[in-house]
Amino acid sequence: MKKVFILGGSKLQFDLIFEAKKLYFEVHLFDGNNNCEGKKYADYFYHIDLKDKEQILEKAQELSPLIITTIASELGNVTACYVSEKMGIKSNTYQVALNTTNKKEMKNISIKNNINIAKYKTIKTPEDLKQWDSFPAIIKPIDSSAGRGVSFITKKEQIDSAIEKAFRFTSEKEVLIEEYIKGKQFSIETISSEGNHSIVSITEEYLTPLPNIIETQQLIPARVEKEEETKLKEFAFDVLNSFNIKFGACHIEVRVDDDCELYLVEIASRMGGWRSELINLALGISYCQLLLFSLEGKKLQFQASREEFAIVKMILSMEDFEAYKLFCKNYNDFVISTLNIKDVKDSEHLADSNGFYFLHIQDKIDLINFIGEHR
Repeated sequence: MKKVFILGGSKLQFDLIFEAKKLYFEVHLFDGNNNCEGKKYADYFYHIDLKDKEQILEKAQELSPLIITTIASELGNVTACYVSEKMGIKSNTYQVALNTTNKKEMKNISIKNNINIAKYKTIKTPEDLKQWDSFPAIIKPIDSSAGRGVSFITKKEQIDSAIEKAFRFTSEKEVLIEEYIKGKQFSIETISSEGNHSIVSITEEYLTPLPNIIETQQLIPARVEKEEETKLKEFAFDVLNSFNIKFGACHIEVRVDDDCELYLVEIASRMGGWRSELINLALGISYCQLLLFSLEGKKLQFQASREEFAIVKMILSMEDFEAYKLFCKNYNDFVISTLNIKDVKDSEHLADSNGFYFLHIQDKIDLINFIGEHR
C-alpha cells in the first residue's frame, strides 16, 4: 500500500487525513502532541516533534513513503520539504520552504524579481530604526505565522514595545518593519504540479480594526470584478515563478491599495488554514485531493461543481462568541460547527483563537446576513 507522511495532527489536518484515506493511502501521522486530535484517524502515529527533521527522515528511510506533506503548518512544511529532498520525493526544495517562511528572504526575492512590496527594513535592535520615518507601519518577526508578534504603530515612540513583542516570537532574533499599506486584503490559493500552476480560488481576508491586526474571518470565493480577478491571478503566477514553486499548494497574501496597486504581503508554500474546507464547501473542489495528486506528479484538471459561498469566522472575543450563538439561533441551517467552548478569552493572535466555525451560503443574496462589504 502507498504511504503518506502527514506532519501535524491538529483539526486543521483533518481534511488531508480523510482525503488520503479516501485515496487508499496508508496514513502515517507525526506530531509533538501525543494527544493530538488527528491521532485517532491515522493508521500509524509517531510522537515526534515536527522540528525534528532528522528523526522524521529516519522514519522515511525505514518506511519509504510516496508523499510527505502537511497543510497549514509552517514547521511541517519546512520539515516535509527537507525530508522529501533527502529522499528524492516530489516536493518543493528545502530552500523554497525556507524562503517562503522567512519574511526577509521573501522581501529579497520579491525585489530581485520586481514583485511589488511595501517599503521595509530588517532590524536587530531599536537602534537600527533611527532613520525610519514612514508611519503608520507594521512590525513583525521575520519567521512567525498566524499573526504572532505583529504590531501596528503610528509613531516612533511605539517602536521599542513593538520590537520587544516581536522578539518573543522569533527564533532568528530578527524583526521586520514595513510601511502599512491601506487597502483590501486577499489571499490567492494555488496548486502546482511539475511547475505548472493553477489558481484554485481567491479569498477575501478580514482583519480586526486597527491597531490590532488579527484575521477575523475569510470568505471564498472573493467578490471581485473580472478585471481585478485577472490582475490578482497574473500577480500570483509571477510570484509562484519568482519563488521557484514546483509542487503543491501555495497561499499568497496580497494587499490592493486605493489606486488598485497590488503588493505582496507574504507567500507560504503550503495551504492556508481552513482553505480546504472553504473551497470544498463553496466550490465543490477537493483541495487536498489536488495536493496529493500534485505530489504524485499527476497532471491536474479540475473545475468548480457549484458556485456557492463559504465563510470561516474566528472567535477572538466574547463578542464573537455571542455572534456565533446568534447565528446558531437564527441561521442554524447555515452553521457548520463542532465548537465546545467553556471560557472565552481575548485572543492576542490567530493561533490564540478560542475556536472557529464555518458558514455555508448557497445564495449570494444571503451573504449580507453574515459578512459586510470588503473595505
